[in-house]
Amino acid sequence: MENIIAIDLKKNKVVKAFAGLRFNYKPLKINSNDFSNPIKFISFLNKKIFLKYIYIADLDSISCYSPNYNLIIKILKTFPKVTFVIDCGFEYPISVNNFSKTLKKISIYNFKVILGTEKIKKFSLRSFFLNSENIISLDFNGKELYWIKKIRLLNIKPILIFMFLKNVGGRGVEWKRISNLLRIFPNNKCFVAGGIKYFGEINKLRMMGSCGVIISTLIHKKISRDNKKSLEFNF
Repeated sequence: MENIIAIDLKKNKVVKAFAGLRFNYKPLKINSNDFSNPIKFISFLNKKIFLKYIYIADLDSISCYSPNYNLIIKILKTFPKVTFVIDCGFEYPISVNNFSKTLKKISIYNFKVILGTEKIKKFSLRSFFLNSENIISLDFNGKELYWIKKIRLLNIKPILIFMFLKNVGGRGVEWKRISNLLRIFPNNKCFVAGGIKYFGEINKLRMMGSCGVIISTLIHKKISRDNKKSLEFNF
């Protein structure tokens, strides 16, 4: 079971996500401590947890504003032992390929690209996988049935993220939907994002067949509770 910490970037800062209301996301503060600097926040976490993967969502890029590419490059260079799974709201295969080529030209390889169904255009999904192994974020926004059918027709079995954006902020796990999805995609490595409120729910998802979770609010609450003592995560 992989427990991946999510970091949402907006205007070069880490922000607190809630219910998919991106316009209202504010720089991350926990108690009286400012955790909005992504380098400092990851460094803080890295002292407490073995960070194998980190999920980064570039909310500016996803929302069609100026992307945080320079900051993302700096993050990847600063933490070369961490693999970052990155959602920049790519729409076209060429955008994905150009992003990957740009990073590899400067010898950055510790990343994987996320294809969010919220943004990608209705190209043949195969074209997004011609030169790399990418991850599909199946975003539940009313168009998920279309993409479920497209993904099932792929002759490859990509890693999937079931992204329940409206549930972000510990607003409840979609247990029935997740159970159905795990039956639909028995041969894919599947992750759940959005709605997880308690650590015990992670174990329940593992027993259901999920390979991992992407979490942020749960970590923020843990930091808040343990702020006055040594912070230890038992992942």
